[in-house]
Amino acid sequence: MTKVNSSGFLGDSDAADVFGGTSAAGGCGSSADASSADAFGGLQEIYVSPEGFSRLYRCRRFGRLVVLKALKPSFVGNPFYEQALHKEFSIGYPLEHPHICRTLGWEQLPELGHCILLEYVDGISLREWIDRGLLTRPLADKLIGELCDALSYMHTRQVIHRDLKPENILVTFNGNNVKLIDFGLSDADDFDVLKIPAGTRCYVAPEVLKPGEAVDLRADIFSLGVILGEMAEVLHDASLASVAQRCTRVHPQQRYASASDVAEAVCKARSHRMMRRVGGTLLVGAASLLLLAGVVRFLPEQLSVEQTANSVSQPLATGQTNPGMESRVGSERCARLLASERNRLLQAGEALRSEAAWQADSLQVMQRLQHTLNLSYPLPEMRHTPGYRHRWAAVQQSATHILREVRRQLLFSPTFLE
Repeated sequence: MTKVNSSGFLGDSDAADVFGGTSAAGGCGSSADASSADAFGGLQEIYVSPEGFSRLYRCRRFGRLVVLKALKPSFVGNPFYEQALHKEFSIGYPLEHPHICRTLGWEQLPELGHCILLEYVDGISLREWIDRGLLTRPLADKLIGELCDALSYMHTRQVIHRDLKPENILVTFNGNNVKLIDFGLSDADDFDVLKIPAGTRCYVAPEVLKPGEAVDLRADIFSLGVILGEMAEVLHDASLASVAQRCTRVHPQQRYASASDVAEAVCKARSHRMMRRVGGTLLVGAASLLLLAGVVRFLPEQLSVEQTANSVSQPLATGQTNPGMESRVGSERCARLLASERNRLLQAGEALRSEAAWQADSLQVMQRLQHTLNLSYPLPEMRHTPGYRHRWAAVQQSATHILREVRRQLLFSPTFLE
């Protein structure tokens, strides 16, 4: 539910916890006029926001399941919260799209006060879908396309969602279709009320947090990029990660200009991924022929910077965990830096003979790697996410492996043994 904290920042909504659960099952209801609870059978409270001002009810109307979103009793009649609830209805009601949860009507019940009548969706949130390990590359491509389609539809109507996150994206059990929910923090050009910062910290665009800063549809593009980055990490998809990185650039003008541009970029990334897969198969076949012909005789002992970067990145692309990272997402810079540091350390030789010098240099390597990784996470809030912690742990694991390997080579080299 929408909530306002002491700083005036509109917080994230928890409605997806209800819509996204298996208990939130059903179809959609009618919005025929009714002012009595008699029109809604089996009225049952299913969720109350602990910090927000809203609550959800499940009920039946004309034989179909629907949801009622109402104010908590302590907020009923408060002009600010009544206005916020009606703004959510006014923004959502005109939207008619297969991948947006429908706003069906505006009701008033004696025991609830004003309510938004909503479509009832049979599915779970994208967050739960990911946590259950159900996300696959084909499904991710489908969901991203449908989500971008819904966002493009909204943006052409001058509506910004402002609270995009996996919890607010439902995936239906029947057909695995996207349903975008919760317009409690949304805004539109023709509204001049409740123009205050809104969103969920880990997904909100930097400009949203700046007082007086103009915010447009590219704020949604940023949030979409964070979601794509999470999906890319789960799928070990470097191509999707590159799209996510452009979406989440600090300056709005450097991001994709529209959701349709994002969808096109994801489509191209999918094509490139398929081409690399085919190319890899051809290369394996060619290498086998060369080996059989006796052309390939030996490999250089000393890897170049480019070769070392590839050797570090290879486990990331294949999902292997030895020697380092579990994902190639956002790791290209770290892999290239680590390859360069490896060659530098090997060439340093005698200068790193003492343990103190080695420890000091190793610490600097780790610091440079973390700085390089942070470039992909420009906001401090982004560095507190599970994705960042997972990625940094993987970088450390890979770096530790390389440093140990280099240390052994230095200690047992002829120069050191003399």
